[in-house]
Amino acid sequence: MEQKRANLQVKRRVPNKKEPIAKRKLGEILVETGLLTKDELMEALQSQRESGKRLGQILVDKNLISEEEMAFALAMQLKIPYVDLSNHEIPQSVIDTIPEEVSRKFICIPVSLRNNVLDVAMADPLDLNIVKDLQFITGYNVQPAISTATQIIEYLQEHYHPEKTISEVADEIGTEDIMEFLPEREEQEEEDRFEEMKDSPFVKMVDLVIKNAIKKGASDVHIEAQENQVRVRNRIDGVLQDSIKLPKWTQPIIISRIKVLGGMDIAEKRLPQDGRIKVRSKNISVDLRVSTLPTYYGEKAVIRILNKEATFLSIGDLGFSPKNLDLVKGFIKQPQGLVLITGPTGSGKTSTLYGCLKGVMSDEVNIVTVEDPVEYELPGINQVQINEKVGLTFPFVLRSILRQDPNVIMIGEIRDMETAEIALQASMTGHLVLATLHTNDAPSAITRLVDIGLAPYLISSSLIGIIAQRLVRKVCPECKEEYTPNPELLGRLGLDKRNLPFKFYKGAGCSRCNNLGFKGRTIIEEVMAVGRQIRDLIQSGATTDKLRDAAMATGMTTLGQSGLQLIESGITTIDEVLKAVQEKDELTSICPHCGKGVSLDFKDCPYCKKPLLLTCENCGRITQPEWVVCPYCRRDLKDSA
Repeated sequence: MEQKRANLQVKRRVPNKKEPIAKRKLGEILVETGLLTKDELMEALQSQRESGKRLGQILVDKNLISEEEMAFALAMQLKIPYVDLSNHEIPQSVIDTIPEEVSRKFICIPVSLRNNVLDVAMADPLDLNIVKDLQFITGYNVQPAISTATQIIEYLQEHYHPEKTISEVADEIGTEDIMEFLPEREEQEEEDRFEEMKDSPFVKMVDLVIKNAIKKGASDVHIEAQENQVRVRNRIDGVLQDSIKLPKWTQPIIISRIKVLGGMDIAEKRLPQDGRIKVRSKNISVDLRVSTLPTYYGEKAVIRILNKEATFLSIGDLGFSPKNLDLVKGFIKQPQGLVLITGPTGSGKTSTLYGCLKGVMSDEVNIVTVEDPVEYELPGINQVQINEKVGLTFPFVLRSILRQDPNVIMIGEIRDMETAEIALQASMTGHLVLATLHTNDAPSAITRLVDIGLAPYLISSSLIGIIAQRLVRKVCPECKEEYTPNPELLGRLGLDKRNLPFKFYKGAGCSRCNNLGFKGRTIIEEVMAVGRQIRDLIQSGATTDKLRDAAMATGMTTLGQSGLQLIESGITTIDEVLKAVQEKDELTSICPHCGKGVSLDFKDCPYCKKPLLLTCENCGRITQPEWVVCPYCRRDLKDSA
């Protein structure tokens, strides 16, 4: 360990005599930073009155907060240094200033001595009596810093009794989760500028924020500048959740640290910037995509967490129903053709794309992807990242790819007519093309391609199938309980509280799901196979409604029906499905068999289980309620009804 690591590279703060530190109670600080709720504080204070233990120790024992989080919160709020003793070597002359028994009694340790000022790392820097006692014992002016009780005790044990801790230290090295941040490009000048900050609490705070987000399974971290504070939120299972609140003055330092890690220009604060960071530890390896945006109260940073191990799943792990899973597997087994995956941002299209690629990956297949940007680095696949600044656009790359002898081409997104034309041409010349498109449902994708400017005959001859999907949260299995939804929600589905077709479930909230009632996500899907009948309709210029009716008549499960199946199985709730499924102007239709109101997105009536779409029993074609005779097979419809 180097001698310079013993120096505290942070600004000193002299407490204002008018506002002594003692007035800032530990519980108030933790509630103010968002690490503790008022109810949790009251519960801990009650336990303190009953047991007589220190409040911080009670909070840690109850797993309401970690030692490290508590120390960081105090360091941020009190503007005092946080000392990571695992990265410090304390000179013998300094550690001898406080006797071992005194350090163990007060849970403190001296870390540096300069100009008659002794920096002392303490587990509880709010205790002014300890500061006064230490000043009397040492004869120096004591400047409090903060560290965790565990680190202080371990350091004292290692220093005074090293023979007892050698094996313990070896065991810790084997289990410690050390994270290494690797910027995409080296910015040596900027790294040198922040060399003096490497032991700063702000560096540790950024590392802790990212580490905790990864552990919680978050997909994004939002660091938002507000008027009087900095708010940190994690997006878990598609929903933003508050993580911690920091003082306003920490915002520029934290953003600068993130920019350094992402290889961005820390001096540029007027324009948005993008960067990328690799994070590597013993157990995980993730990529972080960083974006900054200047807002009214300062720069905001969003960190997208791209975990290859957690996201690069096979098709069977994504949540498709058995019927739709067979259809999708059939799509990607085709030697050529176009497969479209549609849905809004955040609907899991990228995961489905990579799942399809995993299904076709082999040593005999040449796979090339065109993405903007490349989110996951996949071994065995040739990935190209779009760079429009130098002319590396989707059409330009696709034309070059066709000369690279590909078997499978994956297009991140079809955005314009030129990209769509090349994709269709490639799908008709011996290539399997997988691409995404932003539409509300599967039949709308065909209309969108026509609106872009593609000829219907090209679409009908190249399109294999379309997958529309949404993500919904799953009810936590640990706290799952039966309940009756309110009449308003039931009414939006066309259901009556007095005559429910099945049981409904929700999560009551528990420690496993952070009292949210949800744990994990799954998909609701709409898989449309393009068969002969659909191809004829595409060539004839059929509307989206006619295409949807034809697809449903041939067995397509709509998004609404897929969501209803998950509700009936107790996997998700009505709220989740209604948020995911596109709402229409008229939410319900009348079942032609039992006369009850049913959502337009449902294929079968949940009351009488009969199909809502009228078809001829003889030829299976779609019919209208006012028809007396089927115009296709001439069968009398009234008699068959």
